[in-house]
This record gives sequence, C-alpha cells and structure tokens, in this order.
Amino acid sequence: MTGEPLYNPTYLQELESQGAETVKAIPTFRRYAFEQLQELVEKELSLKAWMQPLLSIEKIEKLLHLAWYLLCVNNPLSYATHWKQGIYRGVDSLPEIQAMLRSFDAEFLRLWGQRCLENFDEDKREIIFDLCSTASYQNHNPFLQYGYNRDIEALEQNTIILLAHGDIPLPYSFQILDGTMLSSKTIANVMDTLEADTDTVLMLNRRYFSIPRIQELVELGYQFIIRIPTRKRWLVQFIEEHREAIVEGTVLYDCKGRELKSLSLAAPFLEAESLTIHLYYDEQWRESQRSNLLSLLGRCKRELEFEVPLEEHARLYETYFKVRKRPNGSNRVSLSRDPLRTFEASQAGFWAVITNTGLSAEQALAKYEQRNDFEHRFNNLMNQEDCRVLHIQSPQYFPGRVFLQLVSEIIRQNVLEKLKETSYSLNQALFSVMDQQEVTFRENDTPYRSELNEQDKAIFRALGFAVEAGA
Repeated sequence: MTGEPLYNPTYLQELESQGAETVKAIPTFRRYAFEQLQELVEKELSLKAWMQPLLSIEKIEKLLHLAWYLLCVNNPLSYATHWKQGIYRGVDSLPEIQAMLRSFDAEFLRLWGQRCLENFDEDKREIIFDLCSTASYQNHNPFLQYGYNRDIEALEQNTIILLAHGDIPLPYSFQILDGTMLSSKTIANVMDTLEADTDTVLMLNRRYFSIPRIQELVELGYQFIIRIPTRKRWLVQFIEEHREAIVEGTVLYDCKGRELKSLSLAAPFLEAESLTIHLYYDEQWRESQRSNLLSLLGRCKRELEFEVPLEEHARLYETYFKVRKRPNGSNRVSLSRDPLRTFEASQAGFWAVITNTGLSAEQALAKYEQRNDFEHRFNNLMNQEDCRVLHIQSPQYFPGRVFLQLVSEIIRQNVLEKLKETSYSLNQALFSVMDQQEVTFRENDTPYRSELNEQDKAIFRALGFAVEAGA
C-alpha cells in the first residue's frame, strides 16, 4: 500500500546479526533455453521479415509472443497478460489483446493469403481441413454469431476451413463458414476463396457423407477423404461381411503408437468411380468400449432401482432392463438381455473412411489424425473464459483469434520437424526447455545454470542447439 518493502521478522533479525554492511543478494531468473529455441525458430522461419510488409514490428512481436503462449501453455488467451517468457514483447492488458485481434481484418487476411500463395512451393499438394467442433457444448454462447450446427442441440457454431500445404500439414490460410459445409456449392466457394485447385484433397467432416454427395464430388473432379458414419446400415453389413478379414488385416500404428488392423476394399456402390473404403479395427478401443458399457449399465441399474432415471439413458433402460415392483413398492431391476453377447455382435472398435485419392490405409489414417489434431487444438477458441472476457466469438475478434492460432500452428510444425527422428513429443521438449533457468545475482552478474540430465541434452541436440550448463 505504501510502496515500501515489508520484510519477514526473522530475515530482519538475521540482517541485524550480520551487521549493517551485509549485502543483499537479489537474483534474476531467465529461461535461457526457451529463448534460444525461439531465436532458432525465428532464424529458420524468418517470421519477422515475413510479416513486416503487413504489420509493424511492435505488433509482430506481440503476435509472436501470443502464438508461443498458445503453443507452450494452451490456456485461455485472456491469461496471456500474466505470461512474460521469451524474447518477444508481451501484452499488458485485455483491451490490448482485443485491439490486436480486431486489426487482423478481412483485408489483412486477404493480403496474408496472397503472400503465402506467392511464396510457397506450387508443386506440393494442398489439403483442406474441415473443422466443425468450435461450438460450446457446455451452454449456449451469446457470442457465437456465425450460424448453427446440424445437431439436434442446435448449438451456435463457427466452422473453420484450414488450407494446408505439402505432405506435412502446414496451415497457412483459412475461411470461416456460416454453419457446416454440406454441399458441393459450398466447397466450390471455399476453394475459390482460398484459391485452391481441384488437386486439393478435401478432409471433410463425416457429417458430409452421403452416397449422392460422394457421387457429386467425383463428378466434379474433387479428391477427398471422409470418415463414414458407423451407423450407416450398409456399412454395418459391409463390416459384418468382412469382419474376420479386417481383424486379421494389415498391421499399422496410429499416432499414439497403438496397433490397428486395416483392410482396403472397393466401395460396394458407384463401382465405376474407383472409390476405396479403408476399414480399421482398434482392439484397445473395443475393449475400452466394453468396459465403459458394463460400467454404464451398472449406473443405469442403480438409477432404475432408486427411481432417478436420466433422459439420456432412456435407450439403455429400454434395451437392457426390465423393472418390476416388489410388494414393498421398491423397484426390482434385472437384465432383459445379455449385454456381453449384444456387445460381441456390435461393430465397436471398427470404423471406416472413403477416398478416391489413391492413398493407402496408413496414409489415409495419418491424414485423418492430422485433421483430428487440428480440431483438438482449435477447440481452445471456444473456452468460456475468452468468450466471457474477450468476446472472442464475436465477428470483430474471431477471425483474428483464428489467425493467431494459425501462426501458432506454423511454429508448432517447425518444432515438430526437429523432433521427428526422435521419440520425444512436443510437450516433452517444451517442458524440458521451459524448465531450464539461468540465475544471475546483481552483485557479480555471473550467470549460473543447473546441470542438464541426459534427456535434456538429447532434446536440445534434437532441437538444434547446444546449451552449456553449470556454474
């Protein structure tokens, strides 16, 4: 309140016992390894030089600071005012963040897209990722103003279309849609806006799937990979016909290292269109679903016994249970069918994608996982804190927030490229880098660093810089 320091009584007593001439050691801490990583990425990507024709140096510094914040912390953007790490200039207030996001308007984004098109390799294949998850499923959000999804909840939704370049999915442009992408006309408009050609691979949401839409995409010359909704009756029959062959199919591994089985077959419709269906079987997923079912049925049984049914469990009550009244008025609940036998006959653990790209089952799986990764990270755009404090979902701020996430993804991809020959994840590398600090005392200006363990050294070598540790 007064601006004067208040010291612990014990500390004052120690100072008094040591004499008035005692010098207080005042430490300064710096995350030196993180700063070196930022400098290396800046040198390789030339982000400042790349953005300088479009933005001022001050704004570029703050933009990159926020992009690194999203990469390293992934908390709501409104918390970034408390994050002061790294080589770039930080932001001091929420109005400053809002002003930055507002400045990334339609004209800026148009110029950004043009600059990317002029400088990227034209020979590399492009991919369009349809991300349809940026809706708030906790409660209705008054700041979502870009349309509505097609689910029964009718929640407000923003749909983000990302355009990525090359075999490594490096996103560099985007478009925001009203609602979801459910027609070839919308696809044509998106590709025209993003200046993508028909060689672009469409990674579409499974909600898009229908046989007439697939036929239309083929006739228009589009390439696509789409996950097929599992409850399609023809797919259930198709899986049942080939169940044994799928379970004994080709072994491949997903991005988490889990073993899957796959089988690739021609689609049982539109035979002349060279459509391939890649069928997958995930045994771990199936076992997890079995355990979840048994646990859920146990809950349902208790709910019926204590007469506290839940609406979302109505189908399970009807399918698996019968209820009788005891003489004392309580419910007697028993199974009407064997849940394990029913489960064994189900398609749990099986899923499929359809494509005309000629990609193998493993390649198609990798593309689909990349789409899921994008969707998972872009989910941060709908957190309630930013919607409440920054009004992120309003039209004046939302495009800028998407652009900020885009820049963060570009940085992420650069760091991931450095780690691709190692077994270390991005989170492991960032944790190791952020954990290393250098302490300096005002009295002698000599920096002190702790010794690195072998894992830290290996991560630093993979990232491309050497850090000498020690006193």
